[in-house]
Amino acid sequence: MSNRKQSLLTGGLISSAGLLISKFLSLFYTIPFDAILQTSENRAIYSEAYNVYSYILMIASAGLPFAIATLVSRYLTREDYKTALLVKKISFYTMLALGFICMCFMVIFSTPIATQIAADESSIPAMRMTLILLSLAIFIIPVLSSFRGFYQGMKEMQIYSASQVVEQIVRIVFLLGVSCIAIYVFNADRIWAVYFGVIATSVAGFLTILYIKSYDRKKVLPIKRLAKQQDGESRDSKELFKELIFLAIPFLITAVFGYCDTIINQWDFVPGMKAFGISDASVINLYKDGVYYKAMKLIAIPMILAPGFSSAIYPYITEARERRQPGLVQKYISNCVESVVYIALPICFALFVFAKPIIYTLYGPTGENLETYTMILKWFALEGLSATICPIFSSLVMSVGQRKKIIFTTMIFALIKIVTNRWLISMVGVGGMVLSSFIAYAIFAGLNIIIIQRNYKVKWRYTLRKIIFMLIGIGGFYLVSLVFNFFGMIDYTGNRIISLIYLGIMGIICCLAYFGITAYCHIPQSIFGFDLSTISEKFKGRFRK
Repeated sequence: MSNRKQSLLTGGLISSAGLLISKFLSLFYTIPFDAILQTSENRAIYSEAYNVYSYILMIASAGLPFAIATLVSRYLTREDYKTALLVKKISFYTMLALGFICMCFMVIFSTPIATQIAADESSIPAMRMTLILLSLAIFIIPVLSSFRGFYQGMKEMQIYSASQVVEQIVRIVFLLGVSCIAIYVFNADRIWAVYFGVIATSVAGFLTILYIKSYDRKKVLPIKRLAKQQDGESRDSKELFKELIFLAIPFLITAVFGYCDTIINQWDFVPGMKAFGISDASVINLYKDGVYYKAMKLIAIPMILAPGFSSAIYPYITEARERRQPGLVQKYISNCVESVVYIALPICFALFVFAKPIIYTLYGPTGENLETYTMILKWFALEGLSATICPIFSSLVMSVGQRKKIIFTTMIFALIKIVTNRWLISMVGVGGMVLSSFIAYAIFAGLNIIIIQRNYKVKWRYTLRKIIFMLIGIGGFYLVSLVFNFFGMIDYTGNRIISLIYLGIMGIICCLAYFGITAYCHIPQSIFGFDLSTISEKFKGRFRK
């Protein structure tokens, strides 16, 4: 495998690894935090407020981190170090201004937003206060994103990835520590756990900025030295700002329309469920708890592959396009898609097959609640797969310079979601949200593939052939899971630690079956570029020594 391909896949895996670790930490902190929050109402307030925050954060970031990475990579490739440093400066102040504007927006409109998404009137004040407290993070996190975008453009994916882990660790330590003190020492109301939980986001963001800044002396100082030796001046700051905004606008539109499904789901959830025949507030909160606090957190694990590989691919495709190497761009596109599909398939299928033991082991519900949460997670496993694979194509369209066309495809996605969502919820229930998203994602991905194909003749038949063998591997995964289900290894009234051990064993063996079948067909070897026989010989050689 060429060093360039290896660097791209390594960058994608490193970036995804940081996000994956962050999501796993986020997943497991919910076990003690779930006990602190105590009620499904508190969990619904916490999770729904975060969904609103996440959507506004995308707008506050305005796609600038990817635009920053693209420009930094472009000017470093051209050895224009002064302009690369100017990008860093302009992006910092731009993100600062955008963060402030969106923070004010969230504070001003906190009441109408809370009124719309709260399950009943009694939850509105707590929801409003949670949104106001989260608004500070809307100001801080975009600034953090500007630093990450700069290091991403430098292809320093280790720092980019590590910052994700640092941010999550700080957030969890603050969240659990301060919440425990408030609830168990000072006997505060449980809603304070929600408040401190969202404040933790701002604290973590600020400390992560300091962490990334600590690398400036080692990573940015050499660029400053090269800039001093550079002949000529940097680009005009006004022109550079225009270029940054021009690059960011398609990313912003993609964020607004491409990720609107979360907000549309929240907007349509209560009226859709009432039309389906469920109007009791406690039952709706139970479903909200299952969707936003459980299923969405679990499917976020495979979904990190899309931003992880997207973060890594922009600098490499930008460099290949700058050097006018279309063949290399084609390879990057196919390698990126194949890597994400190969990893996402077994993870999402595991969420479907082992939905019940996963829910029981992590959250411990019993009876009807367990069955309800299991049903929700099985539906959302499909959402996880489509929301992991399909956004990769939009990232690829933008990375190959077709940013204007992505505006059209994302608007189509949003339109399909808006038209079908509430109707499908009223017909199917919770699963209607998933079906609506799946239809929208499928059309969205198809349109983006057409755009890519018109500009770069990617040989998709080889990718499709590999996917067929991956699906055969998934068949082996399923057969092994049937054996475990037949013997009933999980006791849904027993010790959850023992259940976690059994679940881990089942998951590992099923994944080994998937890997074994696909490796026999030489799929992972062709994607990731390793040779099992060479690796085996190295281990044997070390053992002989």
